[in-house]
Amino acid sequence: MDNTQIRHLLELSKEEKKAFLNSFDAIMSDCDGVVWNFTGPIPGVDRALQLLKQNGKKLAFISNNGMRTMDEYREKFEKLGIEPQEHDIVHPALTTVKYLKSVNMQDAVYCIGTEVFKDYLRSSGFTVLDGPSKRLPDDRAANAVRTFTTFFNESNIGPRVGAIVVDIDVNISLAHLMKAKCYLDRNPDCVLLVGATDYVIPLGENMDVIGPGYFIDILENATGRKALVLGKPGQALAEFILEQFNVTQPERTLFIGDMLPQDMGFGTRCGFQKVLMLSGGTTKDMMLAHEKSNELPNYYADSFADFIQLFKDVAE
Repeated sequence: MDNTQIRHLLELSKEEKKAFLNSFDAIMSDCDGVVWNFTGPIPGVDRALQLLKQNGKKLAFISNNGMRTMDEYREKFEKLGIEPQEHDIVHPALTTVKYLKSVNMQDAVYCIGTEVFKDYLRSSGFTVLDGPSKRLPDDRAANAVRTFTTFFNESNIGPRVGAIVVDIDVNISLAHLMKAKCYLDRNPDCVLLVGATDYVIPLGENMDVIGPGYFIDILENATGRKALVLGKPGQALAEFILEQFNVTQPERTLFIGDMLPQDMGFGTRCGFQKVLMLSGGTTKDMMLAHEKSNELPNYYADSFADFIQLFKDVAE
């Protein structure tokens, strides 16, 4: 695909705009950077989502953010005048639970993630291990070696662990990664599951933080294991979404997101149409410079507010 040929939605002719709006029955959208950002809802998103619903479009939300409870998600959408059903909101904690149940996981799960993520696992009946929560002494080389040897000794490693789960965790440390590696090394059947794979997480304009992608790379390289991705753009999530929403004509679903690998790559994997919003983690220049055609959108827009103008243009 020639990046320069990707058109802005509002640059389409009136007939092309009509054809576009008639080309999909459902919208699946990312949340952070698309519906809201660090400071609150993105301007115009409430009216745009309401217009789409009024015009018969089904709405669902596929996020890589497992840091919020379902009640928090529901509250944020209610403030926008949208009341999605619980199954219309999907994030990595939910797909992780579904996967672990599908393989009848009986062993403990070691989780590098937020307390919210771990609570999803615990409430679903899994034994969850985490930590260490205390800093390991490193004042002297001899003491450090002794401490690490004791900490990672077989007798101190705890119950048999059948899965390592890695997601966003602002408290992650080398000790967490070393402990995860020990579990993977000791049990060849232990699976490495990951939620969000983002390398950078945008919080707002000119503000972002390091995502879990780099730490996932470390574990894969250190253990020789390939992670099963249960967030975007993973194949496991794609299969889950197509089944959950009974998608029989994927080309009539529009996927909206702000990240190229995670959102546009996921849309491609599912066979969806794709719109990139420039309201989050990707600029137009980044889109134009991107070299992976499977991670490019069919169209782009400044934000969800462009749908308001799109409907006005078609109605005139």
